[in-house]
Amino acid sequence: MEDYRGTARNIGDVYRHIYRNETSSRQMVAADLGISLPTVTQNLNYLREGGLIFNAGEFESTGGRKANMLSIVPEARLAVGMDVTQTHVSVVLTDLKLNILDSVKTHVLFRDADDYYEMLANHVRMILEKNEVDPEKFLGVGISLPAIVNERENMISYSKVIDIPDDFYVQMQKKLPYPVRLFNDANAAGWTELQARGKQQPMVYLSLSNSVGGAVLMNRVYTGRNWRGGEFGHMTIVPNGKECYCGRRGCLNAYCSARVLSDYTDGDIQQFFYEMKATGNRGYRRAFEDYMQYLALAVNNLRMCFDCDVVLGGMVGACMEEYVEEFKKIVKKLTPFENSAEYVKICSFRTEPSAVGAALYFVDDFVRQM
Repeated sequence: MEDYRGTARNIGDVYRHIYRNETSSRQMVAADLGISLPTVTQNLNYLREGGLIFNAGEFESTGGRKANMLSIVPEARLAVGMDVTQTHVSVVLTDLKLNILDSVKTHVLFRDADDYYEMLANHVRMILEKNEVDPEKFLGVGISLPAIVNERENMISYSKVIDIPDDFYVQMQKKLPYPVRLFNDANAAGWTELQARGKQQPMVYLSLSNSVGGAVLMNRVYTGRNWRGGEFGHMTIVPNGKECYCGRRGCLNAYCSARVLSDYTDGDIQQFFYEMKATGNRGYRRAFEDYMQYLALAVNNLRMCFDCDVVLGGMVGACMEEYVEEFKKIVKKLTPFENSAEYVKICSFRTEPSAVGAALYFVDDFVRQM
């Protein structure tokens, strides 16, 4: 007979099984985890009483009695994700399935000032109050930043895109009575993409926003020894080329940041793509063709390094679905090994992926700790 510790461990295993499979049944849990049906029933009752799972219907009959379909209660726990950039702040409220329950986006320039940090904290308080979030169900606040972040220590080790102070975490934790974590924006977005795809296959996420970043995903985000893993924006594409914000020349960031295109339309990347298509603007089209040439060099280099899917994300990636086949033809010409570039993918999660990824830390931690 299993003791309490064994049962407690099984509770977490049962919950994670249902969570990862989206739906399951008592019989499926028992078979997949090798747990007796009475123990599974005991654990399911515990999870139901805790408001963590519910009966979502019945599976189709295979000849006998229909099995109850079990699913997690998405709203059983909630988290907030915040994406801080040079020009705006996005805040999202997510549930355990990464559904965005509410969001707010404010266009404001970053500044190292107490009233700015108070504004960030107010956004969190307002979204929690508006949605009447039960403090007992709230997991914490994740903040994504365009900076190199030691995520274990919540420390910023490098920030040139915006001048984030070393004590940013301290400032935010003082103003919020909740757990707070800091993350690199591209790592957060890449982790969201991996979760959205539901496949634990290696992939490289290339974030094409106002700065270029990325993430190497091998079941988890590979951050490297110094938390600089995936800093693709500083790969040299053109020796002695355009100046990058880092002070060096020829970086991918100087050729493939979203601003290379959005500067034509006052910083609105969606407007750039709309006008390029709707008006047939030849100047915009030439700019985009040049952009794709440099981007293809980077994508081919990443394929050569990692030999896995390369996912185009960020602000530009979210707009490129209509042009991906054209882009694949450009990439295909660069590789000596393949006759196609089907490994090039467009991001599937296009709504505030960095903010959601920052919240995802707390969701993932809750599921792992069950």
